[in-house]
Amino acid sequence: MRALRIFAKDLRAYYLKAPVLSWGILFPVTVMALMSLNMRMFGESRVVPAMFSITLLFASSSMAQVAISFEKLSGALARILYLPLTGADLVLAKSLGGIAYGIGGAGVAALVSYIVAGHLVMIRPLYFILGVVLGAVVYSLISVLIAFYYDPVHAVAVLNIVRFSMVFLGGILFPKAFMPPRLAWLAYLFPSVYVTEVIRFGMYNTWDYIDPYTSLIVLAIAIAALAYASARIIIRILTP
Repeated sequence: MRALRIFAKDLRAYYLKAPVLSWGILFPVTVMALMSLNMRMFGESRVVPAMFSITLLFASSSMAQVAISFEKLSGALARILYLPLTGADLVLAKSLGGIAYGIGGAGVAALVSYIVAGHLVMIRPLYFILGVVLGAVVYSLISVLIAFYYDPVHAVAVLNIVRFSMVFLGGILFPKAFMPPRLAWLAYLFPSVYVTEVIRFGMYNTWDYIDPYTSLIVLAIAIAALAYASARIIIRILTP
């Protein structure tokens, strides 16, 4: 309940902030519009799942970073840290906003995809839902980890480097066949490739870099590792 109250406060305070709107909604929509121009080149089964993954990435990672950074700058985070909350409580509270925002952004991606393609294929809906939910969780946790670890200015820079690396090197935009052999292995270092493959499998019953079953296992491990690392950082902050 304590985590849910902080989550509700974050939604009221930050979901209409300019950085959240620009990076979480406007930027992904712009990217999706540009990607739609390359539908014929890459094919629908490449472009449409990429639209969902990019929207999840930017929407889910924007809320937590903005909320934590604003609270660091205003001193509100220091007051929260004195509340009877555990590191796990704070990780849950701060990641829920990004998760909710990311899933909402997926709805925008669905609308844009329907407009662009004229239909919305969903062969395995369960895998699609798993891809969206796990993607929102893992991207939100990445934002929480970076926002707590770095000061607000550096957090923005680091998060943008991570996000754009995932877009261009993390198996979202480019098929494996288009990637130079010396760079293709980099995709497997980013959770984006696993999120995208689960979504692609759910929509089109196919995958490119790695099978969806392995992707689900890797995502579960990544979520556990990110949550643990974030909680440890918060505990370090809480410890005098």
